[in-house]
Amino acid sequence: MTCPKSLIKKISTILILLAYSYTLLSTSVYSEDLSGIEQEILQKKSEIIEKTGILATVENRIKEISNSNYSLSQKIALIDEEIAKVQKNIDEKEDEIEKKSKEIELKQKDLAEKKVLLDQITAELYIKSRFSPSDFFFSFSDWGEILEKYYIKRNRISSLADEIEKISGDFASLEEAKADLDKQKKELDEQKSDLDSSYKLLAEEKNQLQKALGEQYSKKNMLSSEITDLNAKVSQLQEALIASRSSGIIHSGGYTTPENGTSISQAPNGYFGVFSIGAYTHRNGMSQWGAKARADAGQSYLDILNAYYPSAKISTGSIMYGGVRENIAEKISVDGYTDLSLEDYYLMGIQEVPESWPMEVLKAQAIAARTYAINYTGNGRKPICTSQSCQVFGTPIKTGAWREAVLATKGMVLVDKGSETTISAQFAAVHGGWGNNVKWDTVSGNGNDWFNDAWEKLSGVTWFYKSWYRNGYSVDGETCGHSPFLSQEEMLTIVNAYFVKNNIGVIGNPDRSRLLPSDYGKCPGRDTDYGRTDKVPYTLNEIKSFLNSPVNAIYSVGTSLADGSTTSVNLYTDRGYISISGMGFKDIYNQIAPGHMRIQQQSGYAYFNVEKK
Repeated sequence: MTCPKSLIKKISTILILLAYSYTLLSTSVYSEDLSGIEQEILQKKSEIIEKTGILATVENRIKEISNSNYSLSQKIALIDEEIAKVQKNIDEKEDEIEKKSKEIELKQKDLAEKKVLLDQITAELYIKSRFSPSDFFFSFSDWGEILEKYYIKRNRISSLADEIEKISGDFASLEEAKADLDKQKKELDEQKSDLDSSYKLLAEEKNQLQKALGEQYSKKNMLSSEITDLNAKVSQLQEALIASRSSGIIHSGGYTTPENGTSISQAPNGYFGVFSIGAYTHRNGMSQWGAKARADAGQSYLDILNAYYPSAKISTGSIMYGGVRENIAEKISVDGYTDLSLEDYYLMGIQEVPESWPMEVLKAQAIAARTYAINYTGNGRKPICTSQSCQVFGTPIKTGAWREAVLATKGMVLVDKGSETTISAQFAAVHGGWGNNVKWDTVSGNGNDWFNDAWEKLSGVTWFYKSWYRNGYSVDGETCGHSPFLSQEEMLTIVNAYFVKNNIGVIGNPDRSRLLPSDYGKCPGRDTDYGRTDKVPYTLNEIKSFLNSPVNAIYSVGTSLADGSTTSVNLYTDRGYISISGMGFKDIYNQIAPGHMRIQQQSGYAYFNVEKK
């Protein structure tokens, strides 16, 4: 199958446009003045319109190929069916030929045997006939023997002759039948060969169409990707235009109540803020601050548990363990203590939420804590720790609202709806508005306005959206003399270090072990190499010297957020639009940012926002 010239021309046009687009995306597109940025916006929008038109052409071609491909599939199926029928006939003819061959072989053997017998009897009579009449008759003992041995043999000869004649006739008929079958089989073989050839031609044509279809889909995906990139670039250009016109704050999120200078509004002009969304959490199960906001809004402890553990139900007093139903353990072993009563002592000492919180939160936490303890210990079979690695336990035990919540939910645990075994019932303070089981933990249940709609945001917890720059979690933790914000030079160091670390546009032979914070060795608690002098951090200029196209200025920044993760950090710079994956930015930021600055999250995900004032 050959492609029409019109299609080849369209494909060539697409490839030229893609190459041109790649060139645009790979070179600097920054304009120093507003009119230059506006002109670039118009240019990109024009490219989007043009590529959208080409995309429509490609989609029509996909539809055309898909329809013809369906017709070929039908034809191939019909031919395949005919081939099966012919093959069945061929097999039947082969069976008949084999049967006739065996019959012919038996007739040949029978004919040979009868001819030998005929020859023997004929030879014997011939020898007797050579005697004189007197000798012939006197060679027999009596007349009866003459009749027996002469006339009977003559009759036998006649009978054998008849049998031989009949066998010869059957043999001839069988030979003719076998010849006819051989002829029929040969014709069927030729017919099957023709069908095989047709099948092969159609299969080849189908493969060519499928290949062409795949190429068109590939072109469609490339065009769609190019259009998406161009739209993103238009967005970045528009953002830069707004920044140039207003000299205002450019950001894609918001901020919670300022704590020790963690609001971008408190940053000097031109500085950057990196805000973690949620804290160091596994994002499994209940968000304690989210639960508080839900209770404040009137939700019951059952509503809260159903929201955070949707695959579980409550069981009171018993669980399934190892396929056997058991009563919940009355005592459990706790590190540093003797066996403790589960209800009357251990649960009374759980230190996970303040007693001043709403009773519905305390009840939900009591059930989660009881479930976690039973699940962790195997229903009392092994000990449980007392730190955050398990759940926090301490003395003296409580006597107020928490005790009331434990007593009100006595014996209640969360079990899987199917197996009725206890679930892990993990929980944490702040997930960031996104839970692994809940997905969007928002009032609306979706992410359309996740920042303002998140239950944790409504709770007022500062950990929901925060720049982490102090040692540890305390608001009194030391800062190594650094503010919560990054200067232009510090952000440039991080971005250029990302390229060097990941070998993007690198020249020379950088010592990547020197990609270190600028205050390396001077900030207690930041690294384990405090006081070492054998590694000197690279300066910004040294890092840029290893790049064939370093970044010298960052004009604006934004982040792409989706389903509980930061997919990319998007920067508009003097060398054009740059996009760094969320995990990539988090990796280099946590490696090289000064002081105790960090994206405070576990290694499995990145969820943060970057703002510039």
